[in-house]
Amino acid sequence: MYWRQPANRRTMQNYLELARAVSSRLNVLDARETRWSAEVTLRRRANEPDAPGMFVSLTARDVAEEVFHVTLDASGGAGSGFVARETGDGVATAPSSSALVADRSVLVLRAERRCVEDPIEVKEYAHRCATHRLTHRAKIEGTQFWSGDFAVRVGKVENMQGTYAGAVLEFEYGPVSVPEAAEPALREFTHFATEALRDVVSGDVRGDVPDEKGTRNTADDGQSQRKENKDASEYENALVAVPDSTLAAFGLNARPFGDAAAATLYVACVMSMQS
Repeated sequence: MYWRQPANRRTMQNYLELARAVSSRLNVLDARETRWSAEVTLRRRANEPDAPGMFVSLTARDVAEEVFHVTLDASGGAGSGFVARETGDGVATAPSSSALVADRSVLVLRAERRCVEDPIEVKEYAHRCATHRLTHRAKIEGTQFWSGDFAVRVGKVENMQGTYAGAVLEFEYGPVSVPEAAEPALREFTHFATEALRDVVSGDVRGDVPDEKGTRNTADDGQSQRKENKDASEYENALVAVPDSTLAAFGLNARPFGDAAAATLYVACVMSMQS
């Protein structure tokens, strides 16, 4: 899920309130919270035909116009085997970090609808992209904890200027490796996240505020109620699930496992915040 509101509604205060509400609602076992992070960088091919490092040999083929480089932090949630991650109407999975010892890199070629994730291939492809210039960087970092069999991650997104851009909320379900089996449990668990979002709404929307004499001002009750309803609606629609079509466009719907699926979802989240 990602923060879809307009930029003037995406504030750090909202993110902090969301993180507190999610922890209060979902961390019922008072599990230890740890840090997690990911980074998404976008490089576009330079316009200058004689840009430094331009390749003229056959090694320059397969170089995309734009390349997203996603770095996944290996310090993610503990677990074993594969875990299921919600992706809107469906579920994707990723390998648990207990078996990982280093950050992982995935190149997402959005225009070509494919991913490059083998370490040697990533290095070789990045070498071919010497003519690409950095145009965007987004850092995603926050806290994570385990609520029974569910892993919960709440992260803030900062752009390359270091300013706040939005929030990402992730759920994983550990006991299964088949997305269809995890979907009912994730849908039920997502309900509690919705309740956490309502906690943020109730704390932000102020109504029936007494004046200094202790009496309630009823002159603009109708207008205040309309404003409360509008604010509540905006907050309830703030977090949006990444649709299944995102993975399907990359051919990952048949194998929604591993880093390629995770990287594609992060790219979709970050780019949605820029629009």
